[in-house]
Amino acid sequence: MATARAGRRAGGAGRTMSSLAEPRVSRAPSRSPALSPAPGPSRGGGERRRGGSGASRDRDAVQDTQLRSMDLNHVIKLLEDSESKDLQKEQLKTLKKVVKRFENGFPLENLAQIIEILNLCAEKVNEQEAFTEHLCELIKLCGLPFHKKKFSDEVSYSVTVSKSIAQLGYLMRVPSSQVRIQICKCVISFYNTELPRKLVSGYQPTSANYKIQMAELGGLAETLVLSLALVENQLTEKLWVLKALQHLCSSGVNCRLMMKAQAASRLCLYLNGVDPSGQLVFRSSEILWNLLENSSKEEVANQLSSFECVYALKEVFVNLLMRGFRHYDRQLRNDLLVIATLLAENPAAPMVESGFAKLLIVLATFTEVKIPNPLVKGLKLNYSYEDFEMKKLLFNVIGVLSKDPCAVQLLSENDVMPALLYYVKPNQKPGFHKWSAAQYEELQLRAIAVLASVAPLLVDKYLSCQANTLLLVFLEWCIGQDPFFDQGNFHGTSGRGNKLAQMRYSLRVLRSVVSLYDAAVNLNLCDQGAINQLLDILKYAANKSKETEDAILLEIQADILFILSALCENDLHRKELFSYEGVDILIPFIQMDPKKLYSGLGHNRLLFSTLDCLWSCVIGCYKAEDYFLEKRGIFLLLDLLALKQKNLYSVILGILVEFCNNPKTISDISIWRGEKDQTAANLLIQLWRQEELELGLKRDRYGRVVDMKRPIASSFQKQQEVIPMPSNCPSFAVMEISESIRAKLYLLLCMLGFENLPGLSAEDFVTLAIIKHYIDFKVGEVWSELYAELKEEFRPVESDEEALEVILELSEDTGRKVAALQTEVLESQYRQEIQEEHKTYAKIIATHKQKEIVNKSWENFLTRTSNYEALKKAKRLQEKAIEASRSKSKTQNGPVHSTEIKGIGTTYGNFIDDLRVYVRGGTGGMGYPRLGGEGGRGGDVWFIAREKTTLKNIRDRYPQKRFVAGAGANSSVRALKGEKGKDCEVHVPLGISVLCDDGKQIGELNAAGERFLAARGGHGGSLATNFVPCKGQRRIVRLDLKLIADVGLVGFPNAGKSSLLSKISHAKPEIASYAFTTIQPELGKIMYADYKQISVADLPGLIEGAHANKGMGHKFLKHVERTKQLLLVVDISGFQLSIKTQFRTAFETVLLLTKELELYKEELLTKPALLAINKMDLPCAKDNLNEFMKQLKNPQDFFHLLQEEMIPANTLEFKDIIPISTYSGEGIEELKACIRKSIDEEAEQENEEYRKKKLLLLQTSGEEQMNRS
Repeated sequence: MATARAGRRAGGAGRTMSSLAEPRVSRAPSRSPALSPAPGPSRGGGERRRGGSGASRDRDAVQDTQLRSMDLNHVIKLLEDSESKDLQKEQLKTLKKVVKRFENGFPLENLAQIIEILNLCAEKVNEQEAFTEHLCELIKLCGLPFHKKKFSDEVSYSVTVSKSIAQLGYLMRVPSSQVRIQICKCVISFYNTELPRKLVSGYQPTSANYKIQMAELGGLAETLVLSLALVENQLTEKLWVLKALQHLCSSGVNCRLMMKAQAASRLCLYLNGVDPSGQLVFRSSEILWNLLENSSKEEVANQLSSFECVYALKEVFVNLLMRGFRHYDRQLRNDLLVIATLLAENPAAPMVESGFAKLLIVLATFTEVKIPNPLVKGLKLNYSYEDFEMKKLLFNVIGVLSKDPCAVQLLSENDVMPALLYYVKPNQKPGFHKWSAAQYEELQLRAIAVLASVAPLLVDKYLSCQANTLLLVFLEWCIGQDPFFDQGNFHGTSGRGNKLAQMRYSLRVLRSVVSLYDAAVNLNLCDQGAINQLLDILKYAANKSKETEDAILLEIQADILFILSALCENDLHRKELFSYEGVDILIPFIQMDPKKLYSGLGHNRLLFSTLDCLWSCVIGCYKAEDYFLEKRGIFLLLDLLALKQKNLYSVILGILVEFCNNPKTISDISIWRGEKDQTAANLLIQLWRQEELELGLKRDRYGRVVDMKRPIASSFQKQQEVIPMPSNCPSFAVMEISESIRAKLYLLLCMLGFENLPGLSAEDFVTLAIIKHYIDFKVGEVWSELYAELKEEFRPVESDEEALEVILELSEDTGRKVAALQTEVLESQYRQEIQEEHKTYAKIIATHKQKEIVNKSWENFLTRTSNYEALKKAKRLQEKAIEASRSKSKTQNGPVHSTEIKGIGTTYGNFIDDLRVYVRGGTGGMGYPRLGGEGGRGGDVWFIAREKTTLKNIRDRYPQKRFVAGAGANSSVRALKGEKGKDCEVHVPLGISVLCDDGKQIGELNAAGERFLAARGGHGGSLATNFVPCKGQRRIVRLDLKLIADVGLVGFPNAGKSSLLSKISHAKPEIASYAFTTIQPELGKIMYADYKQISVADLPGLIEGAHANKGMGHKFLKHVERTKQLLLVVDISGFQLSIKTQFRTAFETVLLLTKELELYKEELLTKPALLAINKMDLPCAKDNLNEFMKQLKNPQDFFHLLQEEMIPANTLEFKDIIPISTYSGEGIEELKACIRKSIDEEAEQENEEYRKKKLLLLQTSGEEQMNRS
C-alpha cells in the first residue's frame, strides 16, 4: 500500500491538486522596484520609514487599549437581541471590532464566548446574508494558533477547546457555500500552522499539534463525515470536505471516529459522482487507503461489502481502466484493485453478483487466451510498470476468488486454467513479449502459485489442458544444465541463476492435485513416467542439499515424497517402479542426524514425508520390502524409535507392524541392539509404560494392576459420563485403540512372542503380563460400557443381566490373574536375589575360613619353633634384606608432575546465580478444514531439575538463551489428529526459582527430577479456531539460583570467611586484606576421615541495610535460605567498612547480622547456628573475647547502650561458640568437629521424624484394613 501511495504522490498527484475548484483569493501585489529600498544608504528614507513605523506602533497601541476593554458578554447580548432591525448595523459593526480585536488569534479563556458568537452569527446567516462575511472572518481566525498565558492552560482548557472545535463541524449546517468552504480551510490550517504576524503581549501561541489533538478529542472527523450528506450535490463543497478529511484521516483516532460514521461506505458511494477534474476519486481513494492503514481492515471491508458499494467500485475501476491514460490514473486504478482484493477476501461481499469478479477474471486472462470478450473490448496494455503491478494484483485476486465456491464456475468459464498454464514453460530468453525478464519471471511464479489453488477446483479443465505434461516438461527444464537468466526474485534463494523457485511452485501444483487422490489425475501422471522423473528430481535436490541446506530444498524434497506417496499407494506396479531407486534415496533421510530435527528449517517435515513414503511406496511390495531389509532399514527404524520422539511413535510403530507381514522382519527386530545393549522387546515395553504414565493409569510402586475391573482404562475414559450411542458409533474404549500406541505395541510383541524375550528385567516382565492380556481387557471394557449404556436406557431382562454380570466377572477375574502373576514374578525375583545373596555370603564365609586356616597354620608353625624371639629377629633381618635388595629411586632429570589434582571439591569458577532466558511454546498444527481434521498441539517448554548442572552450563551451551518447543503436526488425510509438537526440556540446577520478568515467582525446583512448565504450546487448528493454529505461550523468565549447601558462612566483609573456607576444605577462594574480596558465592567441602563430606558455602560479605537490597543484599542473602545451618564468622577486634561508617564491636556485629537476617526473612533465625570468633591471634584478643562472652550471655543488659534500629526482635541461639584463628590454625579442628556434630544431630532428628511419620502411616493403614474387614 505504502509503495503505491508514494508513487501516486510522486506522479500525477501534484498536477491534479492544482485543478481543485477553489475560490480565487486575491494575492498581495508584488513589490515594485520603485517602492523597494535602494541598495545604498538613504538617511532621509530611513528616517521616514522609522518615523512611519513609530506612528503605526502608537496607533496600534491605542487600538489595543480600546479593544482590550471590549466585553464579549455584551457582544453576545447584542447579538441575541433580534427584536429590532435597527440593531443590525450596530451588530455588524461590533462583529467587525471583534474580528479586528482578535486578528492575531483567540485566547483560550475567550474561546467559549467566541464559539457562542459564531453560533449566533450562524443563526442570523439563515435570515440575513450580511452576517456571512463576518462569520467567515471569525472562522478564519479559528485557524490561527490559540493563545495561552501559561503552559498549563492547554490542559486546563482542553475540554472547552475540544468542544469549541467540535462546534466548527456543526457549523456545516449553515446553508452557505462560503461558510462551509471556510470551515474546511480552517480545519486544513490545523496541519499547516503559521505563526501570527504579531504576538499579543502577555500571551504565547499554543503548541503546533494542540488543535489536532483537540480535534481528535472533540470528534470533528465524525462530524465532517456526516456533513457529506449536506454537500452531496455541491461538487466544490464536497471536494473541500474531502480535502479536510484527507488531513484528518492521517490519525488512527480520527479514522476510528470516521468509521463510526460509516465513512468507508459513504465515500465509496460518492466515487462515481460527476467530477471533470478527477479529484473526487483521488481524494476518496486516499481516505480509504488511510482508513485501511489506520483502522480495522475487516471493519472497512464489511462497510464496503454492500451491493451498492461494490457496484460503485466496479464502475470507477472500469472508467479508470478504459479512459484513464495518465500515469496517475493507472496508479489510482491499481489502488482500487487492492481494495477490491480485500473485498474478495470477505465472503459477504457480492463480488460475483455484481459482476466485478467476472470482470477481474477476464481482465487477468485476456492477454493470454486471446479470446474476444465484450468486457475488455478495445483495451490494450502498454506494459508499463503500473500495468505490471495490475497484472500481479489480478493474479492475486484469482487466488482469493478460488476460495469462494460461488466463483468456481466463473473460473471455469473464463479460461483461467489455460491462462495460468501459459506461463508453465521454459523461459530461456532474456525477455518475453514486452515484459522485461525480471517482470516475466515474477508473473510466471505468481501464475504457478495461483495455479496450485485453482487446479484442485478445475480438475477436468486441468486434464483437458494437458497440465500434467506441461508441468513435467517444465520440471525437466528446472533440473537441466542450460543457461538461465534468473533475476533472483524473492521467491527463490541462493541468488541469481537457479531454478529452485520455479521447481518449488510447480511441485506445489502437483502436490495440490495428487492430494485429491483422483484416479484419472494420478493415472495421467504415471502414464507419462512421473515416478521416475520425480525420483530424478529428488536425487537432484538431495545432492544440492548436501552442498548447502536451506528451507526451500527441504520443502522440495518433502513435496516430492508426498507426491510419490499419493501416486504409489495401493498400486503394486507403481511400487515396483519405485522400489530399488526409491529405497536408496529414503535410507539417507531416515539416517538423518537427530540434531537437525531442531534446526527449524523443515527437517521434521522431511522425516515425516519420508516415513509416509516408506509406508505408501514400499510396504506391500515384496521386492521393495526385501531390498529395504537388506539395507538394514528395520535397524534404522528402531534406532529412530529409540530416540523417544513422541510425535514419531505412531508412524514408526505402524510401519513396523506392516513390515511384520514379511517373515524376515521378525528376525531383524529380534537381533537389534540399541545403546547399553538394549533389546527391541525392552524398548517396546518402555514405550508402553511411558504411554500408561501419560494416560494416567494407576499402578502400584512395583507396576502391578490396581483396578481389577478396568486395568488399562485411561483416566480420561473413567471420567466420561455414560452416553448411549448408536450401534455404528465406536465407544470410548474402541476409539482409544486408534488414538494411543498401545495397540501397535501389542501387535508387535504378539509377533515377537511373549516367551523367551531377551534383555528383560523383572519390571519388564510385570508390564509384559498386562500387555499379554491387552485384548482381554479391551473386550471387558467394551462389555462394561455396553452394560452401562443398557442400564442408562432401560432395564435388561434377568437372563441378559446375569449374562452381562458373568462376562464382567470374567474380565475382573482376568485382572486378578494378571495381578497374581505379577506378584509371582516379583516373588521369584526376590527369591533369586536372596539366592544370589546366599551365594555371595557363602563365598565370603569360604574366604574367611581360608584365612583362618592360614592363620592357624602360621600359629602351628610358631608352636613348632622353639625360640619365638629368635624367629622374630630373623624375620626382621629378612625384611631388611628384601628392602635392601630393592632398587633405589633415582633422581629425575625430566619435569616433575605433581600428583595433586587441582579443583577437587574447590570453588566453581565464573559462578552464575541468575540467568534471563526467552521461552516459547510451539505453535499448533494446521487443521484440515475439508475433513474437520485437528492440528497437533504445539510442544511445551519444561525446566527439569538435575544434579551436576549449573547456570553457566546453560549459558555456554545455549548462548542465544532462547528455548522454543516444536510445532504441532499439521492435520492431513492420513492423520486427521496431528501429533503434538516436540517438547523442549531444559535441565537446570537444583535450588532454582523461576521468576517472571517483573520479579514475580512462578515456580521452584528443589529436588532432582522436578519439572516446571515454563511455556505452554498453542492449540492446533480446529473447528473452534477456523482450523487456524494458535501460537504458543511466550515470555521472558529469570532463573534465580539459591545455592544449596549444608553450612553457610555469614559475616561482614573482611571477617575471614574465605580464609576459614580454605582452612576447613579444599576450596581456594580469593583471599586479600581488603573488604569484598569475595564477590560471588564460593563452595567447598569438608572431608572427614570416615569419608563423610559436608558442603560449606562462603557467601559474599553483607553490609548494613542488606535486607533492603543495599549493596546487592538480596543477591547474597537469597543463598542463605537454602543452607541447612548458619555459621556466623565475626572479627573479635570489631568491624568498620570505611572511615565514613561507624565502628562496630564484635557484639554489635552479631546483633547487626541477626537484624539483617530477621528483616530479610524471619524464618532464617530458626535455622541451627554456630558462631566462629576469628582472628584470636591478634593482641588483646583474649580480653575482647571475655567481654564478648559476657555480652552474649545476657545481651538484654547491654541493649540500652545500642541504637534502637540495631536491636533484633529475636536473637540467634548458637549451638556452639568457637574461638578460632585462620592465621595460626587455632580452633579449626574443633570447629570442624562442631560442624560435624551439629549436622549429624540435625540428620538424626530428621530421621526420627521420618520414622514417626512412617509408623503413623502404617498404624493408620492397619486400622483401615481392620475396618474394611
